[in-house]
Amino acid sequence: MVANTVHKYLKKRIEHVDLRKIVTVSDLVTAYGGSSFQARSLANCVETFAAMLRDKERPTIFLGLAGAMVPAGMKKIISLMVVENMIDVIASTGANMYHDVVEALGVYHYKGSPDVDDRALYESGIDRIYDVFADEQKYREVDSKIMHLATEIVKTETSMSSRRFLHLLGKYIDETGTVQDKEDSIVWNCWKNNVPIFIPALNDSSIGLAITQHYVESLRNGKKPLVIDAIRDNYEIFQIKKEAKKTGVIYIGGGVPKNYIQQTAYLQDLFGLPDSGHDYGFQLTTDRPEWGGLSGCTFKEAWSWGKEKPTGMYSTCYCDATIALPLVVKAVLEQTTNDLKQRTRLAIKFNKDQ
Repeated sequence: MVANTVHKYLKKRIEHVDLRKIVTVSDLVTAYGGSSFQARSLANCVETFAAMLRDKERPTIFLGLAGAMVPAGMKKIISLMVVENMIDVIASTGANMYHDVVEALGVYHYKGSPDVDDRALYESGIDRIYDVFADEQKYREVDSKIMHLATEIVKTETSMSSRRFLHLLGKYIDETGTVQDKEDSIVWNCWKNNVPIFIPALNDSSIGLAITQHYVESLRNGKKPLVIDAIRDNYEIFQIKKEAKKTGVIYIGGGVPKNYIQQTAYLQDLFGLPDSGHDYGFQLTTDRPEWGGLSGCTFKEAWSWGKEKPTGMYSTCYCDATIALPLVVKAVLEQTTNDLKQRTRLAIKFNKDQ
């Protein structure tokens, strides 16, 4: 019996990575595809991303961005994905966009260490994000600018989506940021290229805290404060999803941004629109599925909700995104240069002014 079935399984030999033949990042990741474990998983993510970009039906690609990617040095990679037309919509934690804004306004992050006395950091006004340091006083100066921006906005608009607020924040960066500081900003590049940014948990960030300061100050002065309408966000991202022929998803980490993008398919199904699941997807995460959290949830599990199509193309690599993301994006850029030139910018319109 063993002799009759052995060839069913032993079809492709493991191919050992030959560094003498590696010239480009694409060469390296392609070689990973012949190996195993998370190296092969990384290659599968590259293959999935490239397939999204080559699809002639022009899938709308959503990026879910969690984790402290901007303080960790990944800002230019996300901005490059925007500029090169590799993504169409971003759903992010508020923290990532806040850290992007502070750098766009001339406040930076610095190399630090986890092996320090955090009480001493507090006394010195230094915030720590694992091995990254930041100046709390400078953060508060940026908070003040965001607060005053909200106060200016409310003179003409009293309620808006987080998408609309981030668009106006990008315009503010364009008007006040230096050329050097804003050229690699995610928020500024999204404003410039009409890529919407949704922050479904905006209140859970320093952007939200700055708007809260504006809110409290407005009430004290007997004025109407700016309100960020979270349901308006749902409506706007739903308009994007339902107009798309196909959709692809990219998840860096998981959390709220991942679920927010996932539920666009579920929302579409609630309104009776057929074939609503996403067609492509890949995820870079360090979380495992056994604990039941969404950050480790597999694409296969999402089939049960109708959030992904069983016929779709999906990959997951269990790896620190600060290692995996640069490799994936660089390899895909090398493989899809001509495809990206033909991939026109998606026209996304909303009922209100951009």
